[in-house]
Formats: sequence, C-alpha cells, structure tokens
Amino acid sequence: MTLTRKLPLLLFVFALIVPNSVVLAQQPAAQQQPSASEIESLRRRLEEQAAQLERLQKAVSDQLELIHRQESEIADLQKNSSRAKPAAKETAANLNSTTTKAEPAPAAAKPAPSTGVEPGYGKIKFSGLLQGWYTSGNQGVRNSFRIRRAELKFTGDITPQIKWTVMIDPAKSLALNNTYTTVGGAKVVADTSVNQAGRILQEAFIAYDLRKDMRLSVGQFKLPLSMEGLQSSGALDTVERALFASDRGRGGSYGDIRDLGAMLSGTVNKQIDYQIGMFNGSGESQNDTDKNDQKAVIGRIVFRPSLIKGLQFGGSGAWGRGVRSENPRHDRLGAEVRYSRDKFTFKSEVMRGADADLNRIGYYAHVGYRVNGRLEPIFRVDFWDPDRRHESNAANVAERDYVTGFNYLLSENHAKLQLNYVRKTFANGIVPSRNLILLGLQTSW
Repeated sequence: MTLTRKLPLLLFVFALIVPNSVVLAQQPAAQQQPSASEIESLRRRLEEQAAQLERLQKAVSDQLELIHRQESEIADLQKNSSRAKPAAKETAANLNSTTTKAEPAPAAAKPAPSTGVEPGYGKIKFSGLLQGWYTSGNQGVRNSFRIRRAELKFTGDITPQIKWTVMIDPAKSLALNNTYTTVGGAKVVADTSVNQAGRILQEAFIAYDLRKDMRLSVGQFKLPLSMEGLQSSGALDTVERALFASDRGRGGSYGDIRDLGAMLSGTVNKQIDYQIGMFNGSGESQNDTDKNDQKAVIGRIVFRPSLIKGLQFGGSGAWGRGVRSENPRHDRLGAEVRYSRDKFTFKSEVMRGADADLNRIGYYAHVGYRVNGRLEPIFRVDFWDPDRRHESNAANVAERDYVTGFNYLLSENHAKLQLNYVRKTFANGIVPSRNLILLGLQTSW
C-alpha cells in the first residue's frame, strides 16, 4: 500500500488521539488532587477512548485488507490484459478494423490507376462470340479452316428504362455486288453496291422500356422472323442454321437477318410473347437509306400452354408491300413448334414466302438428347426449295439435307465443340449428292 493511500487513514487516527492528549497536557500541574467522582469520570473517559481506539484499529485493519485484495485483483487484470493484446491485434487485423493504436493519416492520397473501361455515362457490358470452323467434303468442297464469327457486342444502360446495343463482326469480309452493261462492245460496271453479307455493323439500336412488359426498340437489329433465326449464333443446336436462313446464295434469307426500323416487343401474360415492327425492308439493305417509301411490317408471336410444360408454338411473318420491279415484294409466313423437357429437345419450323415472282419454301425437323451433362447427339432433316415452280438447275433445285452429329458442351455455350456430318441431296439428280463435314469450336462471354 502506497503512502498516498495510507495518509488519509493516519490523519484520521491522529485527529482522534491528539485532541485528548492536548487537553490532558494543558491541565495545570499544580492542580489540586481530584475528587473520587472526578477520578471515576476520567476512568470512564479513558475506557471509552480505549474502546474507540480498538474499534478504529479494527476498521483500519479491515480497510487495509480490502485495499490489499483490490490491488491483487488489479494486478491480475493487468496481467490478463497484457496477454490478450497480441490476439486482439491479430483479430482486429483479420477483421480490417481499427486497432487501439491510431495510425497516422497519409500525407496525400494518390488516385488509384484505372483497371477497366470507364464509360462516359451509365453502365457498359462487353460480351462476344468467337467461332472457328473446319470444313471438309467432296464435289468441289475444299478442306479449309475459317473464322466464321468474331462478334463483339457492347450494351449499356443510360437509365433503368433506356438501354443501347452496338455489335460488330470483324470476321465478315467486305464484298461488292456489281451490275454490268455493254458500252461500245465492251463490258463495263454500271452499278456497285455493298453485299449485305459483308456488313460488319450487325446491330445498333436504342431500347426504351415503356412498361415492365413492353419495350420499344429503334435502330438496326434482327427482324422477328423464325424461331431459329432469332436464336443466338452461340446457342445453335447445329453448326449452321437451317437452309431457309443460311442458303443466302439461293434466296435463303428467311431468318437471321437485320434491317433498320422500330419494333414493339413484350408479353401479354406469362404464356404469350410478341414482337411487331415496321422496317425499311426485309433485310435487303442494312445501314443504308431506304430506296423507296414502302415499309415492311414484320412480327412474331409465341404461345406457351400451361398444361404442357416445355411446349411452345407460334408463327412469324413479313409483308413488304412491294409492287414494282425496283421494289419487289418480300413476303414471308412461317409456323414453329418446340418441345424441351429434361434432356430431350424437339423443334420444327416451316417458312414460305415470295421474293418478286419466286415462291419459296423451307422446313426442318430437329431432335436432340443430352446423354449426360456435356454430350448431346442430334439429328435433323432440312429442306429448302428456292423456286417451287422450276427444277432445272443448281440455282433453283430443291435440296434436302440429313444432318447428324453431336454437341460437346465444355462449359455450356461458353466453350462448345460441335461436329456435324451432312448428307446433301438434290431433286431429280440435277446436282450430284455430296458429303460435308463441319467441325466448329466456339467460346462466348
């Protein structure tokens, strides 16, 4: 016990004892002999003082014992506190919290270096698709490697209701369509235009959500024609689309085509989806000024009955309103059905239409079954007749393909290997049958 803690107690004891001693000391020495009553009174006073001193001594002893016990407890607490400090610091570091010791503030905070794309306004998402092909076959088909698609897609949000999309495909090669005439006996170019298959700009449009179930899109994007035509290139069930959407050299433009226009899309309820729009044409001229005042009305509707899970059917069509040779009609009408349940997939479409005076028709039936989580064998019958009235040459003869193969999904559609064997047959033997092997490897992000 320190002196500073004992001093109050000593002063208290001194204050009780000293006054009585002083009183006794100050009594005159020559005082007369006290009487018996005075002696008795003095004795009682001394006994009382002795009792007070005894009580005081006990109180001091109890106080000292209490102080000693408190000092011992304080020492134990200090010892435990010193042992807990390293663990507390480690815990604080793990929790990224502030330690008991204040850290000095940095003199000046330097801006962190940029680690990604910073949009001028809103949010930007970058996605893409890269597809490489290997083809092999007979009857004039050359063995060749090819970059089929290298799509780079940027989408962004200006507000929760206003969005935009821009997509390009640098894998497309610029090609020209030339028209020739004869001048002075020599063949010369009369007109040149860009081949639509060589347009690098694929999509560029702005979308505005009018309501939660209705969107207005304005710009260049896919026309709402055909179920497989609207399917993403990275999610195709075969290496190439059906003939009515892929045989471009013979009029196969009944899906997977783009044009400029405005479109409303949305849902009526959980069972019905729709798309309806007005466009410059049916995909004849992308990113270009329309050559006439007539516009094409194009739409698609899909119905999913609640009684059969996984079933959907619908239809799509285009009405071009063309009447003259410089603006021929391009009308389409199609029906579709799809059933997908667990590992099994069946889908089929038929598309027919008219381009100027040519009547065309195409259809396919497709079956796929996911054997396990990655392997999916497929089989398809695909038909396309670019001119229903004539079967005379390679340009108008009907074609029927038998496609078999498999999809191996390394990481679903983000990394996929596809192998297709195609047996191509033609009506009346006008063109010899041929065999074709298509091997595709893709990644998407």
